[in-house]
Amino acid sequence: MATIKDVAALAGVSITTVSMVLNRTDDKISAKTKEKVFLAAEELGYNANKIARALASKKSNVIMAVIPDISNPFFSVLVKFLTNYCLEYNYLLYIHNSNNKSISKKDFKALLENNYIAACLLVDRNVRGLDDELIEKYNVIFLDEVDFSNSKKNLVTGNNELGGMLAMNYLLDRGFRKIGMLIGPRSTANSSRRLSGAIKASMNRDIYIDSKNIIHGDYSYEGGYAAGKFFLDRQVDAIFSFSDMSSYGLLNYFRENKIKVPRDISLVSYDNLFLNKIVSPRLTSIDQNLDRIAKEAIDLADDLINKRKTETRIEVEPILFEGESVGRIYENN
Repeated sequence: MATIKDVAALAGVSITTVSMVLNRTDDKISAKTKEKVFLAAEELGYNANKIARALASKKSNVIMAVIPDISNPFFSVLVKFLTNYCLEYNYLLYIHNSNNKSISKKDFKALLENNYIAACLLVDRNVRGLDDELIEKYNVIFLDEVDFSNSKKNLVTGNNELGGMLAMNYLLDRGFRKIGMLIGPRSTANSSRRLSGAIKASMNRDIYIDSKNIIHGDYSYEGGYAAGKFFLDRQVDAIFSFSDMSSYGLLNYFRENKIKVPRDISLVSYDNLFLNKIVSPRLTSIDQNLDRIAKEAIDLADDLINKRKTETRIEVEPILFEGESVGRIYENN
C-alpha cells in the first residue's frame, strides 16, 4: 500500500509539501507542484487520492454525516442506509461521531473545510450556532429538527407528530386511559412533536392525559430503566415511550420487579430498531422508515451539490409495527 513518503518520492517533493497539498494548508505552493502531487497520488493509488482528485477538479464526492453516538443502534442503522445510497451516487460517506460532545460553529466549519466536504448530513443536536449562510455554503442537511421553533432549510425527517398520534391512538383503541409517557429531552424538537401528536390524538377523542404521568427522558437505556419506578408509582396501565432504547431499560426494570408486559402494563415505543427481533416481548413500535429517510437525504444532497435545488423540507411518514408489548385493558383486569 502506497504511503505519503512514496507520493513525495514520485512527485520529487518533500513529505511536508505532499501533506500541505492534500490537506490544503498552504496556498503558496505553486499550481505546478500541486499537480505533480495529485498525479503521483493518483498513480500510486494513495488512500487520499480521492480527495486529491476532488481538490484538483474542485468538485468533492465526500458527504459527511455528523452523529452523536455510533454505539446507539438507531444511528448505526441510519448510517448503513446512508452508505448504501451514497454508493449508488458514487459518493463517499465520512462519519463524524461527536460522542455527545458540543461542537461550536467554528469547530464545525473547520471540520467541513478540512475534510473537503461536498455536503453534510447533520443528525446531531450538539452542533451549535449554525446560520443560513453556513448551511447554504456547505449544503448542510438536517436529519433531525434541531430547533422546534425554527423551520430549518434542507430538512429530511420523520413525521414525528403523526408518529405520536399513531402510538396514542393505538393505546386508546385498546381501552387504555391511564397512560404514562416517557418523552425526550427538554426542548428537543422531535420529542415536542411526538408529544403534540399524542395529545392531539387524545383531545380528538375527548380523553384527558394526566400531565403528572409524563416524565422527561434522554432516549437512553439507563434513562428508561430509571423511569420504571416512576411509572409503577403512578400506577399507569400503559406507557408511550419515545425511544426503543429507553423502552429496553423499562422492560428490564419491570422484569427485575416481577412486572409482566403486557399483562400488568402495556408499552408502545418508537424507532422499531432491529433489536426488537430478539427482545421479549417484541415491542410494538413506531418505525420511522429510516431507509426512506436516508434515500431522501442523499437525493437532496445530490441535488444541492449539483445546484438543482436550493432548499427542501421533507417529512417521511412513519409506520406502526405491531409486536407483543400491548394488550387490551379488559385483558389486564
